[in-house]
Amino acid sequence: MASGDGISLIELVVLGWSSATAAPAPIPIRIDFDAPADCSTAEQFYEGLRARSDRVRLAADGEEGWGVRVRLSRGGAGVHGELRVVHAGGETDTRIVDATSCDVVVQALSLTAALALDEVVEVTAPLSPPAPPVVPPSPPVASQETPPLRFTLGAHAVVTQVVAPYASLGGALGARVTPHLEGPWSPSFGLSLMYARNDLLSGGDTALIQWGAAALSACPLRWQLLRIVSAEPCVVAAGGWLAATGRGISNPESAVRSWWSAGGFARAAALLGGGTALELEAGAVVPLVHRRFTMGWSAETVGETPVISPLVGVGIVHNF
Repeated sequence: MASGDGISLIELVVLGWSSATAAPAPIPIRIDFDAPADCSTAEQFYEGLRARSDRVRLAADGEEGWGVRVRLSRGGAGVHGELRVVHAGGETDTRIVDATSCDVVVQALSLTAALALDEVVEVTAPLSPPAPPVVPPSPPVASQETPPLRFTLGAHAVVTQVVAPYASLGGALGARVTPHLEGPWSPSFGLSLMYARNDLLSGGDTALIQWGAAALSACPLRWQLLRIVSAEPCVVAAGGWLAATGRGISNPESAVRSWWSAGGFARAAALLGGGTALELEAGAVVPLVHRRFTMGWSAETVGETPVISPLVGVGIVHNF
């Protein structure tokens, strides 16, 4: 019932219901987006965010707004993404996403940003108009911290020539450590244990050659050639032993000598997924001490260290 300019009881109920159920005004945000030139854009990130939440909008010029900071970088054979929301009560912990492509990281970060903004809105007073006192944010959700170092373990099949004219086949087990740095300056340091022998490729040689060594390597640079392919140049120094045993004679003799070398190689890696990669290494070292092996009373030379010793390896590595 209404009379004059008054408001009926029904109208009061309707107005109260509408006020109680009206959706809150979107929160203005400013996006600070930093990514490699060939990666995704801030517009793509905002589109993904809006598709998951209608509680945010871009802040107009001169308008206060919450900050959404997004950082993307390439590392190894993948893409590393970080997200942080700066709001009235402070800022959230850094949220981290690692994946094989920029698009996957941006989509995951847009979902993470939507959840983080919804969480902060629930516990933080709106920016405009300010309504003191500001409700303190809830205890931050523990986020994954980027470890300062990445460790790699791997196994390779190796073909080399440590005593000419024989080719030797064997294997290597290795471990590497790599600091988490952005850009091509991302050095790694490794230790490998290698073993090879010449009778695995052919059985008719006049001497059995066995070789074992420990090698230290350093790779100062890394280039991301494709999204899943990287390459790096390396230097290496190795020390070990050579053992030669004569064949085809009634009383074969054996000799064991030390073996030292230094050189370099190139390494290429293709990411297979889940931190596992296929690696190819190719290079050459220079033996630092010349060795010659002879057989019989005539001192017939059956092998000697070459001027340059080539080495090729292929294997599987896993990053932790």
